[in-house]
Amino acid sequence: HNPQTAIFWFSLEGAVAQGAFRRGHDLILRRDRLERRICRRDELALLGRHNVANVLAAAVLADVAGAPLAAIRQAATTFAGVPHRLELVRERDGVRWYNDSIATTPERTVAALRSFREPLVLLAGGRDKHLPWDQMAALTRRKVRHLILFGEAADLIEDAVRQAGGAQMPEIHRAGTLEQAVATAAQVAQPGDVVLLSPGGTSFDAYRDFEERGEHFRRLVAALGD
Repeated sequence: HNPQTAIFWFSLEGAVAQGAFRRGHDLILRRDRLERRICRRDELALLGRHNVANVLAAAVLADVAGAPLAAIRQAATTFAGVPHRLELVRERDGVRWYNDSIATTPERTVAALRSFREPLVLLAGGRDKHLPWDQMAALTRRKVRHLILFGEAADLIEDAVRQAGGAQMPEIHRAGTLEQAVATAAQVAQPGDVVLLSPGGTSFDAYRDFEERGEHFRRLVAALGD
């Protein structure tokens, strides 16, 4: 242990001595007892609690490296992420379509579901990684209006959702392919809904990798009529 080593922290739960944290709706940098406000939580371009933590961590690194607060603030409020990670593909007839093909585990889909307050149409499936579906199923019962299942894991996901507790039950649809899943989503989505591709399974039952699956989803959504 080097006593000269400075330790910086980031936290979603409360103030830290040195680093970045969330206080109410504000994201704060603290260094040498000086506090500076980065921005409000709702000003972030990225969605999801997990991305708030990512922004705080990046802000600490940038601050320690000497970046000015204005540059940190601009990055936090304008960087909208990278492809296939809660990527907004388009808005059509009051419905927003998101590509989260990176979600190849149920845990990643849970993080995606928690990122939205709007009614959800969830496209899920792919190849099972032999991980538990319980948490994703329970959250699906609470947050999803229509569940559209495709791929090898469709039976497993449907069984988990039907067995999960909760009064609300999404309407469950089956699709043989991603094309059919997108077509079904376009039929059932209503203005104000979010259509979310966040499969929970890998792409290897039909695609080379999650990027190829996400790019196919993008093309399918772009091809929907205006």
